[in-house]
Amino acid sequence: MTSAFGLCAAATALLALPGTAMAAGITYDCDTAANHFSELSLPTSGVRFTVSGHVQMNAMAASKTYVPLARLQIAAAVAPGESPKDYVGFTLSALAADPKKTPSGAAAVPMLAYSVSGKDDDLLSFSMLEKPFILQTFSLSYDGSTVVVNLGKESKSFPLKVAEPVVRIVCSTGEFLFTDLAIKSAG
Repeated sequence: MTSAFGLCAAATALLALPGTAMAAGITYDCDTAANHFSELSLPTSGVRFTVSGHVQMNAMAASKTYVPLARLQIAAAVAPGESPKDYVGFTLSALAADPKKTPSGAAAVPMLAYSVSGKDDDLLSFSMLEKPFILQTFSLSYDGSTVVVNLGKESKSFPLKVAEPVVRIVCSTGEFLFTDLAIKSAG
């Protein structure tokens, strides 16, 4: 569904950045067509680290099958195209809506949820007054046994034990812009 060359080029570009660029954070524009997905797996500096940044949906692709979404996870390393069995993170998505029926006049209702190893997401409340294209601040801290997920003012802890953790970004059916994306070692 996604171009292997494009993913390899994006990953190579991210990994080739000098250390000072990573310290300040990078920008990653995850843009996919309707009914397609893109994934990027970033190595971590060890078992204890924090990944932080911002994500914003810039566009939705029309689809009757899939919801536009972006996921950021701390996960076990897997082969490209495979889904990890163990992960903790969040999902930003948007449900299409009739702009005449939403108080904000937006054509979508934003949704933000925690996601854990295939279990049902714990949905954070969003107002229908909010536009879906708002910037979301996040940080995920991993200490080898627990991930603390901070989404805006909300925070929640989840158990996770993986031998080779990676930061995994997946997006589908839309354009999601990650800014100030940084992975920092915690020891």
